[in-house]
Amino acid sequence: GLIGSAVLKNLIAHDHKVFALARSENSKNKLITAGATPIMGDITAPEKWCADIPEIDGFIHTACDFSDQMAGIDATLLDQLIPTLHRQARPVRLIYTGGIWLYPESSPSDPMMDEITAFAPLPEFQWGESGINRVLSDEKIDGIILHPACVYASGENGRTGHFDRDIETAKTQNRVTVIGGDDIYQPLVHADDLADLYRLALEKAKPGSSYIGSTIHDLSNRKAADLIARHFGSKNTRVETITPETAMARLGNWARGLAHNQHFSHAKAQRELGWNPKHRNIEAALKEIRSRQT
Repeated sequence: GLIGSAVLKNLIAHDHKVFALARSENSKNKLITAGATPIMGDITAPEKWCADIPEIDGFIHTACDFSDQMAGIDATLLDQLIPTLHRQARPVRLIYTGGIWLYPESSPSDPMMDEITAFAPLPEFQWGESGINRVLSDEKIDGIILHPACVYASGENGRTGHFDRDIETAKTQNRVTVIGGDDIYQPLVHADDLADLYRLALEKAKPGSSYIGSTIHDLSNRKAADLIARHFGSKNTRVETITPETAMARLGNWARGLAHNQHFSHAKAQRELGWNPKHRNIEAALKEIRSRQT
């Protein structure tokens, strides 16, 4: 996946020995080429591969398929994974991925939300709160939680993340979609910056801690749509506005989050882990994507 690939690359670049889950021979070969040791398996059947986990110091869980079955998939994974980690020779640092859609909406006039803001999860992501509670309450593992914003990338290996759908429709249908209205602000983070946060959490975070991975807070849905239309569409690219309900009907119930207006601070990660995000310019990222696609 987008996050997992970036984390893998970052860990290997910083001399960590990495084992990674592969669902296919193609994925297996990519992992080997990247410098990782593959473990064959799928998150939907953890009983088939948890026993193959070697002695490790940390386990990073970033997998999510955004389907309506994800609550059960994640619970089953933790059912198998946590006892497996208990059997390790020493406590394992389990980095579990939550997400910003566990937090309430906020407006630009409100104080920026941070890690002490109380959860108010969207219904489709309430299962994440249960997973977090399981990880943090287990005294035999060192649980750490990361909450990524919407993740985008600059087109390396064809990955663009959060902007993928609108880039594709701008190119093929001369259309870009705004979900929920022009004044919705979606917090964003570049995959490479987020990967750096995962590594820093693995190396430095105190057990029981949590961090928000969000770096861009001033880009409205409309401004993002206009930038994508300018760089990937033609002269008369149409920007359409749809309701969250229409987005859910088209993409799945998870798409409710794409109209969730939020503003976050990442000061804690900077202060405690030394996180120093480098990607703050969305237009520069879109230009890089365009150059890679032409």
